[in-house]
Amino acid sequence: MYHSYADIPDPWDRLRWCRYGLDLLQKEVASMVGMEEWLYRDLESGTFHRSFTPELADKLAALYSIPVEDLLDDYTLFLHRGGGELLRRYRESKGWTRRQLADHAKVSRTSIRCWESGQKTISQKCFRLLAENLGPDFLSMLRM
Repeated sequence: MYHSYADIPDPWDRLRWCRYGLDLLQKEVASMVGMEEWLYRDLESGTFHRSFTPELADKLAALYSIPVEDLLDDYTLFLHRGGGELLRRYRESKGWTRRQLADHAKVSRTSIRCWESGQKTISQKCFRLLAENLGPDFLSMLRM
């Protein structure tokens, strides 16, 4: 389907490509990085779970000798990079208060406070809303 690793747009297809390149089974990879086989199967199918921790992402990237960013979609990369803390740094880089960020993102100020303080994790649905309302510079900070 793909001619080279660079042609692969989706993280789950990159996982599969790398695993095939090492001639490993899904259960072998799961065992090597200390995760459940069902979770690894889900990762390769494009179904990411909250249990896909930064530590697991780092282990897979190390096993496959690729940058961790190659394995993560924008939402999972956001969580991997600190989620609420990253949101706080974005807000501060803009010189915004929480209220201003909430207005731009079209979410409540309470949500911003809870996310930034780590009291709550940003859901994938809310992340998409943030990305849509804050624009491309919000997503570009993930890849920096």
